[in-house]
Amino acid sequence: MKKNTKIFLFILGAILVLWLVNSDLTTGTKTAIFVGVFLYFVISEQNKRFITSQGKIHKTPSYKLDITLQPDWYKLYKRVSKPKSEKEWEKELEKKIKKSDESDLWQRSYHFTEYYDSVSGLTTRFQRIFLKNGKQLSSPVNEFGDFGYVFESDRDLESNRKDKEGNSESMHGKLAFEITEDSIRNNVFDKHIGGRSIPEKEDYLFTFPLYEVFNFLFTLGQRFHGTEDKPIIKWPDQIEKKFKELGIKYEIYFDYKPIQFDIEKHDKEIYEKLGKPKIALYGDDEGYLTADEASYWVKLKIFRPGENDRVPAKN
Repeated sequence: MKKNTKIFLFILGAILVLWLVNSDLTTGTKTAIFVGVFLYFVISEQNKRFITSQGKIHKTPSYKLDITLQPDWYKLYKRVSKPKSEKEWEKELEKKIKKSDESDLWQRSYHFTEYYDSVSGLTTRFQRIFLKNGKQLSSPVNEFGDFGYVFESDRDLESNRKDKEGNSESMHGKLAFEITEDSIRNNVFDKHIGGRSIPEKEDYLFTFPLYEVFNFLFTLGQRFHGTEDKPIIKWPDQIEKKFKELGIKYEIYFDYKPIQFDIEKHDKEIYEKLGKPKIALYGDDEGYLTADEASYWVKLKIFRPGENDRVPAKN
């Protein structure tokens, strides 16, 4: 049936081209008709590719999740340092920067990649840490994250300071940071038993609603094939509300006027359930998620059988 339809459309297209060539229409009119018909078929095919029956999805598909986290170390360090004299603090910071080496967190940024294989159930994680001198630390990990002082010299500085109870501030780790795939916090040490502390809400300097964002993209991609990595024009209502609560702003810039994929038209129920999102029909443009303390990027790609060109398709 599909083959017959394609043959019919090919014949129809050939007739249209012959008619345009032999007609008395102006060149501009002919061009406009041709471009209009071409765009109609391109958009129709893209829509057909997106629209996938939920009944065909029998299990969780494989996916790749990419996350980039770029902390604003200047703002984070200043926030936890609470300088009494900003001028003196700036001078001291300049000295520390000059002496800074690879062991410091200063100017580090992060890229986290998670692969899930639906056949074996295996989840594999890799992380790359970009150092200020251009070097990269790459490794497979069980859990994403990094830990340490913005400047290692602060370790000794905290040892000489006392809190209200007379304990060394190094027992708290106020100037030490823990970075995960969706948060940045300080006060990382348990002052009573040592080791990592149980996070308190006030310890978080930056948080990102990764759980909500992942579930939105995953649900969208399962329902409409290939939409999970398309540009977001508008996030779901509940995620936009969460962004506002966390001080996260979203911006995206297009070099063209994006054509929207009409989710509501194809599945009103899931459109309402997801929170009325808007996505572009095509494009690779990535939006910017920014807060005072960090910038954040997240991208999901779902994989299905038959999509790998290296693997021969089954007959």
